[in-house]
Amino acid sequence: MNRIYFLLTIFLMTFLVACQQGEKKITIGYVQITQDPVLDAAKAGVFRALADSGFIDGKNIKVLDNNAQGDLSMINTILQSLISQNVDLIITNSTPCMMAAAQTVRSAPVVFTVAFGPEQIEMKTIPENFYGVYDPLNVKAFVDLLLECIPNLKRVGIPYNNAEPNAEYSVKVLSKEFARQGITLITTSVTSSNDLLQGAQYLAGQKIDALVAAADNTVYMALPVLAKVASEQRIPLFVTDPMQTEKGAAIGLGVNYDHWGYLAGVKAVEILKGRTSLRSRIEPITTYDLTINAKSCASQGLTVPDKVKSRANRIFD
Repeated sequence: MNRIYFLLTIFLMTFLVACQQGEKKITIGYVQITQDPVLDAAKAGVFRALADSGFIDGKNIKVLDNNAQGDLSMINTILQSLISQNVDLIITNSTPCMMAAAQTVRSAPVVFTVAFGPEQIEMKTIPENFYGVYDPLNVKAFVDLLLECIPNLKRVGIPYNNAEPNAEYSVKVLSKEFARQGITLITTSVTSSNDLLQGAQYLAGQKIDALVAAADNTVYMALPVLAKVASEQRIPLFVTDPMQTEKGAAIGLGVNYDHWGYLAGVKAVEILKGRTSLRSRIEPITTYDLTINAKSCASQGLTVPDKVKSRANRIFD
C-alpha cells in the first residue's frame, strides 16, 4: 500500500511540474530610447502596475527589455526583432519609440508612455492596436509660470534637437505661446549632447532672460552642461520635466514620470486580461508636478515668489 501511495505521489508531482512547464508565459517586448533617470522612472511605474495586478517578470510573463542607447536608427531594428519573436504586447517609452511602433507594429497591441499624443505630432492615422497615455503639454501654464518668476521676461532661449519629433513639437507650441504673450524666442539646433555647450553659450550671448529645455531627450541627457552655463551666466533654467531639476535646472513644471508610467501599465494590464475594447484607448495625463531646486535658483539669479513656492510639490537644495 505504501508503495502505491509513493508511486501516486510521484505521478502527481510529475504531472504538476509538466503542467507548469507547459504553461506559456506572456511575452512583453519593451523598448526605450536611452538610459535616463526620467525614462527609468516611467519604466518602473509601468512594471509596478503590472506586478500589482499579478503580472511578474520571470513568473507568468517574460519581458524582452531593449534600450536603443540614444541611437534613433536602432529603434526599428529592435521593433523588427520583437515582431519576429511573436511577442504578445509591446510597450514603448518615449515619442520616437512610439512613432516607430506606429509605423511598424501590427501583429501585437502597443502601449506607449512618455510621449506626446498621435494627434499632437501629426500622425496621419492612429493604428487600431495603439493604446497609451500622453502629455498634453500645457504651454500656457508653463509660460505663465515663467512670467510669475520673471515679470519683465522678454527673451527666452531654447536649444533643441529637431530630429526628435517630441522636441520639435514642444518648440512649435511654446513658440506660439511665447509670441501670444509678447515674448521673443531664440532657438538653436543641437544634433547630439556634445553640441549642447556650444548651443548654450550661443543662447547666453543673445541677451536672454531665461533658458528653457522642453521634452528633448538629447538635451536632457546633457542637462548638467546647460545648467552650468545657466549658473555661470546667471540665467534661470526652466524645464518641462520636474526631474531635470535634480540635474541643475532651477524650476520644473510637468508630468510625474513614475505616475505616467503606472497609468500606461494599467492599460497594459487591461489588454493582458483581454479587455482590448477600452473606453479610452489613448488619453492625456491630467496632473502636473512643480519642483524647485533652491540651490540652482540662487546660482542662476532667480528669486522665486512665495506664491510659486506655495504650489510646489517639492523644494530641495
